This record gives sequence, C-alpha cells and structure tokens, in this order.
Amino acid sequence: MRRLGIKTVYLAALTAVSIVTFVAFSLFDVHVQQQQTEEALLEEARTFAREMDAVWQFMDNSQNVINYSSAGDFDFKGLHCSVVGKSVGAIFSAGNDYTIRYTNFNPRSAMDQPDEFETAALTRFNENKEIREYYGIADFEGEERFRYLQALKVDESCLECHGEPAGELDITEHVKEGWTLDSVGGAISIVIPVDQQKNAMTANVMRDAAFFLLLSLVIGLVVLLVTTVFVFGPMNRMKNAFSAVGAGRSQISVESGGATKEVSEVIDCFNTMAEEVRSVYANLEEQVADRTLDLKRANEKLERANEKLERQRDDLTALSVRLQEEARFKSDLLSMVNHELRTPLTAIITLSQVSVEAGELEGGRDAVEQKSWEEVRKNGTILLEMINNMLDIARSDAGGMKASCEVMDIGDVVSSVRSAIAPLAQRFRVSFESHVASDVPLVSGDYEKTQRILENLLGNAVKFTPDGGHVCLRVECEPASGDVVMRVIDNGIGIHPDDQERIFERFVQVDSTSTRKYNGSGLGLALVKEYAEIQGFSVAVESVLGAGSEFSVRIPAGCTVISCEEGEG
Repeated sequence: MRRLGIKTVYLAALTAVSIVTFVAFSLFDVHVQQQQTEEALLEEARTFAREMDAVWQFMDNSQNVINYSSAGDFDFKGLHCSVVGKSVGAIFSAGNDYTIRYTNFNPRSAMDQPDEFETAALTRFNENKEIREYYGIADFEGEERFRYLQALKVDESCLECHGEPAGELDITEHVKEGWTLDSVGGAISIVIPVDQQKNAMTANVMRDAAFFLLLSLVIGLVVLLVTTVFVFGPMNRMKNAFSAVGAGRSQISVESGGATKEVSEVIDCFNTMAEEVRSVYANLEEQVADRTLDLKRANEKLERANEKLERQRDDLTALSVRLQEEARFKSDLLSMVNHELRTPLTAIITLSQVSVEAGELEGGRDAVEQKSWEEVRKNGTILLEMINNMLDIARSDAGGMKASCEVMDIGDVVSSVRSAIAPLAQRFRVSFESHVASDVPLVSGDYEKTQRILENLLGNAVKFTPDGGHVCLRVECEPASGDVVMRVIDNGIGIHPDDQERIFERFVQVDSTSTRKYNGSGLGLALVKEYAEIQGFSVAVESVLGAGSEFSVRIPAGCTVISCEEGEG
C-alpha cells in the first residue's frame, strides 16, 4: 500500500464499487423485466381466455334460437358450444404463432388429447378445485412459448350432453361422461409466442444498463474533480512542504486556500509544527553545546566510577584470598580440635569414670575426692558434647553433613538412649521413663543422628527440669496419617511463647540460669533440627511457661518400611 498513490487507491475503489453496483443493478433489472414480461403475457392469455369464454357463453345462450324454428319446432343444427369454441380457436390460430384450443382427459376428439404440460395442468385442476389457472414458460412443438391453461367450469347446460347417467348417448350421439356440477370440464389451452417480449426485455435491459453506466461515469468524474480540487491539491502542497522541511528549509508554510475543513485543520497543524521546528533550530546549537558538556561530565564521572570499581575489585580479590586463608585456618583448627582435643578428652572421661567406679567399690575414699572425680567426669562429658556439636555445625556449614539411609528399629534407638540418659536423670534426681508402642514399624533413616536427636532432647529436658521432676519419652504411630511420632515430655520450667520460635537457632539460650543444672553452647536444639531435616523428619515444640514442655519429632509415613497396620500385626 505504501507504493500506491491515493488517486490510484481512490480510482480502484471507485471502479470496484461501480462494477459491483452495475452487476447488482443488471441482475435486479433482468429480474424485474422478466417479472413484467411474464405478467404481460399472463394478462394477454387471460384476455384471450375471457374472449373465448364469452364466445362459449354466447353460443350457450343462443341454442334455442339456433335449434328451434319460428313455429317453435325443435330442429338440432349440430352447432353447439364446443364446436363453435373449437372453430373460433382454430380460426384465430390460423396464420400466426398463437394457439387456442380445448383439451381434457379422454376427450371426444383425438385432436383434443393433452400434451405433457396440459396433462400436468389438468391433474392440478382435478386434485384441487380451487386452482383455476396453470401457466409458465415451456416447450411447444420444439420452441419455447408461454403456455396458459384455464379450467372450464361445468354448468347446467353442460350436463345436457356430458352429465349423468354415464354411458347414455346425448343429442350429438356421443356417450355421456357422467359429469356433475363439481366436475372439471377440461381446460382452455392458450399458447403465446415470447420472441417479441424477449426482444423487448433485452432492449430494455440494455437501455437501463447503458443509462446506469453513463450516470455512474458522470458521478465518478464529478467526485474525482471535487476531490482533486479540494483534497488532492492541498495535499500535494503539504507534500512539497514536507519535502522542503526534510531538506532543511524550515522557513516554509502551507496556504489553506481551497481546502476542506478537515484538510485545513491538518494544514494548520503542519504550520504549527513548522513554527516549532524553526524555534527548535534557532536554539539547537546552544542545546548541542550544553548536551556535549553534559556528556563530557558524564564520561568523567564514568571514568572515576570505573577506577573506583577497579579498586573495589582489587579489594574483593584480596578479601577473597583472606577468606580462603581463614577457611583453611578454620579447617585446620577443626581438624586440630578433632584430633588433638577429643583424644585426650576421651581419655580424661574414661579415667575419671574408672576412678569414680573404683571409689564406689572401695567405699572408703574421701567424699570430697569422690565428688571431685565425679565433677571431672561430668564436665568432661559436657565438654566432649560441646566439641561434637561444634564439629557437626562446622560440617553442616561446609556442606559435609550427610545422613545415611538404613532400616532401623526405633525400639533399639530408644534402648541406647535410655542407657545414656538414665544415669544422668538419676544423678539430678529426675525420674525418667520411656515407652515404645507395639505397632511402631521399622523406619528408614540414620541411626546415629536419630540417637543424637533423642539424646539432645532428653538431655535438655533433664537440664531444665527441677529436682523431683519427671521426663518421659514416648514413641507412637498415628493410625490416621501413618506417621511415627517421638515425644519428649517434661514438667520443667517451660518456654515462653516468644522464645519457642528461636530456640532452634544456633547459640540461642533461654535465660533461666537459676534453674538449669549446667551451662551449654546453645547448639543442641539447632543440631536437633538439622539432624531431623536432613533425614526428612520434622520437629515441633509445645510449651507452657512454668508447666513443662513437649518436643515432638515426626517421621512421615513415607519413611516407614511397613505401615502401622502391618507393624501392629
């Protein structure tokens, strides 16, 4: 479309509309002319039928005059309605293309036998007595003609020759057909040539088409002339003005003389734009200088920023090197702690345990000395636990903490934990019991980490339960969900609601030093959560301040080797 001019588009659209309109008008005109021609032929045929009917009625009314003498004697002359009607039709049809005749089923004369078109008409007349006409363009003796048939009504005069009884001879010595007043007495058949009407219709259509084409041409030329003067002319001036502006000649404007309202508005907008362009050009050099200065300043800022980024990158490189060195130092320190501290600490705990047991066997050792050895063993155990927790946290941060996946019996885990916690609870005068339900199935997880989870939870429960308190470990299988739930329940000091969310964070300790048995690192519960999550377990807490706490570890049904129902069976 960008390659086509508006005149080309306009002429193409006008031509297309004219062609479509001409075709539609021609089809409509042909249809109207055909209807008018058919109506004219139909009226002509009806006129002939009325004339023939008038002849028939005249002959019927004149029978007494024809067949009676002046003396009143009957003398049949053989001149009846049918003979006269057929004779008049034959005389009228002689020497021209018109045909008028009478026809019926089983006529008395073989010349009156109906053809195919007449047979169809007679059939319609006999099927429906309300139908009195039948017409259309049809073939007649090899040529296309307008054919018209009108049903003949039977009256009293017709019954004298064609009425009842059937089979009796009438006055003309013909056998009566047995008609009644409800019968159809045949039909008058009229054939009219259509050549003259067709030629007239063709001439009318051609005349109307020529007039329509001439009118369309005149209208198109007038519209084109008006559009050229009032639209194309001003648009060409605008085109030249745009070209001038594009060439750098901004001192230009377009005259709106001879333009329509819409085009004048466009010209006014162009002149306003041209004025603004002239104003912009007047200040363009100053603006360019200002923008150049701004760009230079921006480039200088960018260079300084690049230099600063270079220095920061060097600083980050140096910081990365230091972090790597610190990481190596941390790794070396942890390795040293693991190998240099755990080994002698384990020996100290073992020897203190041996000394405590020996003193208990001898029975005569000084009580102070026995208590000192007990304190050595207890604090060594605490220190070893803190070192193990710190090493596990370090491995977790380094991504080295992994969990094995093996089949384990929770009952065995509880038994191992009970042997470690029971002495601790006894020393701190806290009652301890454990219970594993019979329907708890085998589960899949890490035996050592599950044991550490329960040891940390039970150790905390003993720490934060006053003397004479109670700690309980229960393991059950929930039938509804199929989960295995390990619950650690105590009646200790409880946890404030504000602290229940953060106790699983690292190095967080609830301030309750007045009731705790001994201090810790604040890593126990953080490790419990990490041990549980790495195996796919979950940890939750419910607590009432001053009334005790309940920690629950939930092992989902997907981690059980068999279902609770199968385990119970």
